[in-house]
Amino acid sequence: MISFNEVEKYIDNSYVILDLKASDKNEAISEMLIYSESKGLRINIAQTIESMYKKEDIISSGLGYGVAFPHVRTNEVEDNDIIFAVSKKGLNYFALDKKPVHLLTMFLTNKNSNEKYLGLLSLFTKISRMSMYPVILLESKTEEEFKTKMKNISKEMLGVK
Repeated sequence: MISFNEVEKYIDNSYVILDLKASDKNEAISEMLIYSESKGLRINIAQTIESMYKKEDIISSGLGYGVAFPHVRTNEVEDNDIIFAVSKKGLNYFALDKKPVHLLTMFLTNKNSNEKYLGLLSLFTKISRMSMYPVILLESKTEEEFKTKMKNISKEMLGVK
């Protein structure tokens, strides 16, 4: 199980796009990675995009309920990097329920960081299935507001007082 302090650290260090312009899955993946690189993420963008596309060709990370969790394991990151993105209009992600995706959580995970990655994925998946929480996140006006809401929701889901 992952602690709230660890979750808080990952959220604080995450990248957030509040108005994703992409209209489909591949554009969204590219936009999220290019944006994050412009904000300081240091990875081989072309290689990471290619790896992400290959993974998505096998099975979509669009779980339904308007959310997707694209992810790739790479030794280019030390631990876990998270990129959140909001698509206000929704995008065609070939989600399992065939509905548009509005909230994306991308994980770039070190190949040796399995336990923390699974803890984060489990927590954010639970959050995404609670219908009111994605709506609350989608209404964020600033990156800081998004991160604060995500931390508060995470704290509640983990039962931290």
